[in-house]
Amino acid sequence: MTHPTKAIYHTLVADFAHLASSSSEEPLFSKKDVEVSMEKVEVVDFDQTITVAGIKITPYRAGHVLGAAMFMVNICGMCCLYTGDYSRVTDRHLSAADMPPVTPHIVIVESTYGTQLHGPREARERLFTDRIAATVRQGGRVLVPIVAIGRAQELLLLLDEYWSKHPQLQGIPIYQASGVARKALNVFQTYVGMMNADIQKAFQFSNPFQFNHVQVLKSGAVIDESGPCVVMATPSMLQSGLSRELFEAWCESPNNTVIIADFAVQGTLARDILSSPQHVLSRTGVKLPLRCKVESISFSAHADYDQTRLFLDELQPPNVVLVHGEVNEMMRLRGALERTAWEKGWKRALHTPKTDSSIYIPFQPKHVAHVRGRLAVQPAKPGQALRGVLVQQAGLDQILHPDDLSTFTELTAGKVIHRQAVAINKPFQDIRLALEVMFEGIEGSGHLPVKTAQPAGTVSPSSSRSCGSSLDSGASEMVKPQVVPEESEQAVRVGDVVTVWYRPGNTALGYESHVVLEWAGGSKGDVVADAVLAVLLQTAGQPPAAAQAEDALRKAVAVGDGSAATEAEMQLAGALLAQQFGPADVNTTTGQIHLEVDGVGVLVEWVAGKVVSGNSGLQSRVERVLRRIEEALRPCALNFED
Repeated sequence: MTHPTKAIYHTLVADFAHLASSSSEEPLFSKKDVEVSMEKVEVVDFDQTITVAGIKITPYRAGHVLGAAMFMVNICGMCCLYTGDYSRVTDRHLSAADMPPVTPHIVIVESTYGTQLHGPREARERLFTDRIAATVRQGGRVLVPIVAIGRAQELLLLLDEYWSKHPQLQGIPIYQASGVARKALNVFQTYVGMMNADIQKAFQFSNPFQFNHVQVLKSGAVIDESGPCVVMATPSMLQSGLSRELFEAWCESPNNTVIIADFAVQGTLARDILSSPQHVLSRTGVKLPLRCKVESISFSAHADYDQTRLFLDELQPPNVVLVHGEVNEMMRLRGALERTAWEKGWKRALHTPKTDSSIYIPFQPKHVAHVRGRLAVQPAKPGQALRGVLVQQAGLDQILHPDDLSTFTELTAGKVIHRQAVAINKPFQDIRLALEVMFEGIEGSGHLPVKTAQPAGTVSPSSSRSCGSSLDSGASEMVKPQVVPEESEQAVRVGDVVTVWYRPGNTALGYESHVVLEWAGGSKGDVVADAVLAVLLQTAGQPPAAAQAEDALRKAVAVGDGSAATEAEMQLAGALLAQQFGPADVNTTTGQIHLEVDGVGVLVEWVAGKVVSGNSGLQSRVERVLRRIEEALRPCALNFED
C-alpha cells in the first residue's frame, strides 16, 4: 500500500469493525484483527520498484482517490499494468493518473463508464453549484449522497469556495454528515504533498481542508431541517444509512433536490431514481411519491471513454483486458477500442472475461540489454553471440566487458584463485616430461621465480598445507605467506593458465614431496586444471604403501585367510587416506586408523565404518573418502540376465 492508503485503510476498516461489534450478527473481523493486519502492511512510494519472489512491482498514481495506485507487474520480462479504478483528469485536489514509461504487454483496465463521456470539469462544476444555489434560494433542501473518501472531499472544496464567493448564501448551512469522511480529513491534511500542485500551493497560505462554510457533523449530531440546507451524507447508493433516511424524508417535496454525483450501480436506489419513477419504496415497504428533483452530475473519478481510449493509444499494449463494468457498457467499450485499433492498423487483442474465468495470453520472453564500452565498438550482427558480463542495476540491463565494469557500474572485476595440492613421489623432471608430452606451451626451465610466476595478491604454494592434504577447488582459506628457499621454487606453467609448483620433501619441515596446482577460476582454467591433475595422478602412480597392501590383500584372499584380508584392507585404506589427509596411523589390533589434519584428530573405526572428529566439516570429508574406498574394495556384481 501507499502511505495514504494505509492510513485510509485503518480509518475505514476500524470504523466497520466498530459498527459490527454492536451488531447482532457475527462480525467478519474484530478491532484486534484490524491492528494485526496493520502490522503486516508494507508501504511503498509511487515509482518505487520492489521485488517479491523475483516479481518486480512498481506503483504509479491512479488519480482515483488519495493514495490510489496502478501497479506494473514484471514477471520474467512480461509486463502487466493493472489500473484498478483510475482517472486521467486532474481535479481540485488530485493529479491525473501517471503514464507509465514502459509499454506493458497486458493492460487490465476498468470499463465502468464504457463509451460514456463525463464532459468538461468546469461545466459540471457550474451545473452542480447552479442547481444547488437555485434549490436553496427557493427554500429547498439538497441531498448529495457521496462516498466517504475521495468525492466527498472534492465536492466540499467546490462548495466551500462557491459559498465564499456568494455572501448571500453564507447563512444557509452545508453539512458534511459522515463520520468516516470527517476522520479522513486528518489523512488528507497530512498527505497534502501527494496531491496536485494547486492544493500544495494553496496549503502554503492556509489549510484548504479547514472549511469556512461547512459544518462537519460528529456522530449523533442533529441536522437543522427547519430551512434550506445542503447535506452530503453516506452511502452514495442510497441503500441505507443517513442518506437513505434523508431521502425518504425529503423526496415528496418538489422544492428539494437529490444530486447523484458518483457512478450509480445497477440495482441500487440511486440508479432507480435516475429513470424518474412515480413512486419509490421506503425501507419499511411504504410507497412514497417521488416529487423532488433528481439530477445526475457526475464527479466520478472513474475514467470515461476518451480517457481510456487516449490512455491505451499512448501505451499501445498488444493485449487489453476489460474489467469492472456492466456487461453492456463493457461490450460497447470493447467494440469501440477494436475499431480504433483496426483503423490505425494496430495489433490489439481485447478480452472481456467473466467473473471467475481465466484467459490465456501467449508470451515470448524478450530480454533487452544495452551493450556498452569496448563491446560496442564493433556493432553486433543479428545472431552474433556476445561474450561479456550482464549487469542488472537500477532497472537497466547492460552487457559489458569485465574491464569496463568500473567505468559503467560500481562493480569491479575480481578473480577466484584455485589451489590444489597433490602428493607425488616423483622427481620434477618426470613431472615436467609428462606434462610436455600431453600439452604444448609448457613454460619454465625448472626454476620459475615466485615473484614472476605467482599472480599478484595470491599466496605462495609454500603456504599450502602439509603433504597429503588436498585443498578443495576454490577454497578461500587465507594462509600467511612463508619465506621459501629459492631452490624449492621449481614450477612450470601450462598454456599460460595453470601453474604447477613442485615441492620436494622436507623432513625438517614435516612434509613429503608434492605439487601444488594454481589457476584462476573460469571455464578455460578449470578444464586445463582437470587435465593437468589427471596427468599428475597418472605420473604419480600408486603409492608404495598401497601397492604393498594390495599385494597382501590378494594373497590373503587367495588362501582364504579372512583375518589377514581384513588387516590388508585396513593397510590399503590407510595408504589411500594418507594420500588425501596426510600420515595415517593404522592399528590392525584395535581396527582403528588415526589421522591428524591441521592439528585436528580424526578416528576411523574400520570395521564399524564410523568416523569421529571434533570438526564436523573434516569428519564429513573423511566419511565421503572412506565411503569411496569401501566401494572400490568391494567386488562388482555382474548380472548378465535380462
